[in-house]
Amino acid sequence: MTASPIELAPLTAAEVAEIARWPRYPAPVEALDYALRPGGWLDTFPESPANRRFAVHAGHRLVGFTLLVDIRPDDAEFYIAIHPEMLGEGFGRAATQATAEVAFRDLGLPRIHLKVRVWHEGAIHVYRSIGFKTIGEQVQEIQGRPTAFVLMELTRPAGQSGGQA
Repeated sequence: MTASPIELAPLTAAEVAEIARWPRYPAPVEALDYALRPGGWLDTFPESPANRRFAVHAGHRLVGFTLLVDIRPDDAEFYIAIHPEMLGEGFGRAATQATAEVAFRDLGLPRIHLKVRVWHEGAIHVYRSIGFKTIGEQVQEIQGRPTAFVLMELTRPAGQSGGQA
């Protein structure tokens, strides 16, 4: 299914509160639900010069959010969450592409990277189709449990110049 066009905007406090009220993620991605809740990604990565937070809108509806965190001159880590009722509709692909464009064009970053759970084959496929390359694997403790990740990166397209952060 193809998503309607999306727009990125700075994430507001009201949207953060709305995200905390989203329904739980269904199987098989229920393990990702912690990211939406108090103590999750939005608490871990507050808006700051080192962290940029974006609301993903389709029309007037908040369908997800993306993060660029630990922003340095040469790199940032990418995070994404899509509304549990909007999974599989193309919003993740569109939001990833739009956030990468901001990272490269507006922030002038030459590279963004991410980690994705090894079992999340759908996300890995989307990232690869956008141009992310696998650069390794890692096990990290998440909520007290060892969790295996695939590490991926996307570099700024050749010839595309970027702005300044």
